Amino acid sequence: MKNCLAIDVAKGKSMVTLVRFSGEVLINPYEINHSINDFTNLLNRITKFKLDNVSVIMESTGIYHRPIERFFLDNKFKVFVINPIYGKMKKRNLRKTKTDKEDCFNLVNLFLTNTFKEYSKPDQLYLDLNALSRQYFALDEVCVNIKNRYRNLVYLCFPEYEDLFKGNTIYSSIALEFIENYPHANIISNTRIDKLQNFFKKLNYKSWKSKPIKIKEVACNSYPSVNMNDELVSNLSQIARLVNEYQKAIDVVKYKITFLAKKSKYFEPINSIYGIGEFTASIIIAELGDINRFNNIKELTAYCGLDPSIKQSGKSINVHGSISKAGNKYMRKILFIACSNIITIIGRTKQENDIEFYYRKKRNEGKHHYEAITACTTKLLRKILALCKQLDK
Repeated sequence: MKNCLAIDVAKGKSMVTLVRFSGEVLINPYEINHSINDFTNLLNRITKFKLDNVSVIMESTGIYHRPIERFFLDNKFKVFVINPIYGKMKKRNLRKTKTDKEDCFNLVNLFLTNTFKEYSKPDQLYLDLNALSRQYFALDEVCVNIKNRYRNLVYLCFPEYEDLFKGNTIYSSIALEFIENYPHANIISNTRIDKLQNFFKKLNYKSWKSKPIKIKEVACNSYPSVNMNDELVSNLSQIARLVNEYQKAIDVVKYKITFLAKKSKYFEPINSIYGIGEFTASIIIAELGDINRFNNIKELTAYCGLDPSIKQSGKSINVHGSISKAGNKYMRKILFIACSNIITIIGRTKQENDIEFYYRKKRNEGKHHYEAITACTTKLLRKILALCKQLDK
């Protein structure tokens, strides 16, 4: 017998109602705050009815449902967290009625008429990995924006820096520390060579004698867009320090992710795939969690938002539409980068590889590069699932 506690979650508060399996409303919908007092009062009200089996159903709302989810799991309730899209598709009526009370009864109706998979709290290892993964993506996104600002300021204050520190070396810790202290060409031209050499020597730079001579020679002939007293110069010094700090923070997070991921039984199988390094394997595990929870490839591709969108009109049906993008955007990004790296590496080594072969097949069919890579992500996902499932047999 199903007794349902339906919770319509909002930020910091929720609307709750308790309904018996027969449809009798035991607790009329009312609002609670996400506080220990309100949670405890609700629990006491539920306990008074002395029901044998009370299940909690709520929609996944990013982070807002997490406190109430934790409370009922800690108190040994069966918790069902459903996708909001599913709830929207199963409205009780066709009217555009949308209230918190109505949403509660929609959830009750869903629970009493359908079968859902009970929510089980993931292993702490995967929770920690996922938290680190999201921290990595957040820091990386901020760092990319700061790097763009950094490049622009370098061009304004000393454009020749991009030739002196070519490519990604302009983001190296040595380059960043030097630019932080010498952000303008005139500052360098007014500084003695021995002082510049000592600065590089303290940073353990190999060419600490010759590099400063070349930098000063270029600085003396440079004509930046701003003078050395301009506010943009101090901005460059600050931005260079921030880029350095963010990169160090990202490196720490990457180390933690890799260290923890190696404790998972899925690390070795995923890392064994040609072209996937330790960090890529770690971030895949961090985002997928316990891969065994996916019963088949359809569930996994849907989770990643790689399942095709299907459109039908009359007798015309397109089952090969664009991907739905309704799933984990971080996994799509990881898989896209992983497939791109695999294809690049194979292109250099000229070895045989099923991912690269599939990419060439799609390109020969007239698919755009990005379409072909996207198709390869699904194939890579199949490979990952197959290798991990072998461990559980």
